[in-house]
Amino acid sequence: MALSFLGKWFGGGRGTAPALAEVRTELDRLAAERPAFAAPVKWLRQLLDDLAPLTSPVPGLILDPTRAREKLASGVPLLRDERVPVDGKAFRKRWQRACAALQSVNPEASAAALADAVKRKRLDPEALVGALVAGRPEIVHRRAEELSLDPTLAASLLRFALFPHFTALAASLSSLRDGTAWERGYCPTCGSWPLLGEFRGLDQSRFLRCGLCGDEWQVSHLRCPFCDCRDHERLSFLHVEGEEGKWRAAVCDQCRGYVKMVATLSALPPLALLVADVTTLHLDLAAAERGYTQGP
Repeated sequence: MALSFLGKWFGGGRGTAPALAEVRTELDRLAAERPAFAAPVKWLRQLLDDLAPLTSPVPGLILDPTRAREKLASGVPLLRDERVPVDGKAFRKRWQRACAALQSVNPEASAAALADAVKRKRLDPEALVGALVAGRPEIVHRRAEELSLDPTLAASLLRFALFPHFTALAASLSSLRDGTAWERGYCPTCGSWPLLGEFRGLDQSRFLRCGLCGDEWQVSHLRCPFCDCRDHERLSFLHVEGEEGKWRAAVCDQCRGYVKMVATLSALPPLALLVADVTTLHLDLAAAERGYTQGP
């Protein structure tokens, strides 16, 4: 694959993440090289401006360091039981633009209905965020079904609309995790399940990465993040021949879950997580064909 910018993230240098213009060019190339994935790649391309890290401060969230340590020690994510402030106006703009982009690449998707649901305040941003940080993503699905909306698509749109806000929020809370171990399969900041993982550095340490807030946490190589299985006979990898050194899917035969893993020299920037996710869609298909699912 001729994605030159991926070399900077997956195997190369100490430079900064590529500029958005370069990312767009390379996503165009990926869409051309893998026509089957052209629609999601083009959708991501159109969303890049809204997914880039925020340049303005996020609404404040004050969390006492002692309380933060107690929560983490008890396996409770930092944002659990906290009121997470959301800029409703900014959220609605990102949601509407994401729906418009989706409509342009996939006219058959229910983008118009999803856009209208937020416009008419039938889907409330604060309620949706509250469900996520409470560890109840099923509430988002249930609310979408009540409105006759596609629940999976609604959840994806929600993650994209919140991504720049939550990645900035995670960065602002990162110091609260200093010196505290986290050995759970879900994110220590927001409680979401990992989008993918990294085998990082020369020693290939294993890190999981959150798809909502971009946070990272180190875990054991021999461990399923979803059911905590540690039986080497039930844990294995799926990969395409010749790609095992770059990306593969770690699968668990106990819970039938999987998480995609990429090889990196250092932590991927938040936006690169989304690029890595769409670059490895073929692994999602391979895992699904074998009966594995991406998390609970």
